[in-house]
Amino acid sequence: METSERVGRYVRMVAVEGQGPELAAALLRVADGMAAQPGCLTYVVNAAPDEPDTVWVTEVWSDAEASDAALNRDIGEAGLGAVLELLAAPPDYIEVTPLGGPGLP
Repeated sequence: METSERVGRYVRMVAVEGQGPELAAALLRVADGMAAQPGCLTYVVNAAPDEPDTVWVTEVWSDAEASDAALNRDIGEAGLGAVLELLAAPPDYIEVTPLGGPGLP
């Protein structure tokens, strides 16, 4: 696989005040579903230790098509409806091109 085909992103989500743990739990349920999505290499939910209402998701996809297919699924099917209800603002995205390292094929 060409490393330049991979698609990665860091997604920062801020929950409504006091709802950080619920947001993390909802995103972990989304992560369970992403494990079965073709081309999903990494979908990790991260807590921000100094920001209890902020959750980061680290995503790596085999290519843009796999990412698009997974993220364009029905919101309810993906479990994103529960996530959207908990957000204080739209998510922030940082797009990256994963080059390699432990954990990547």
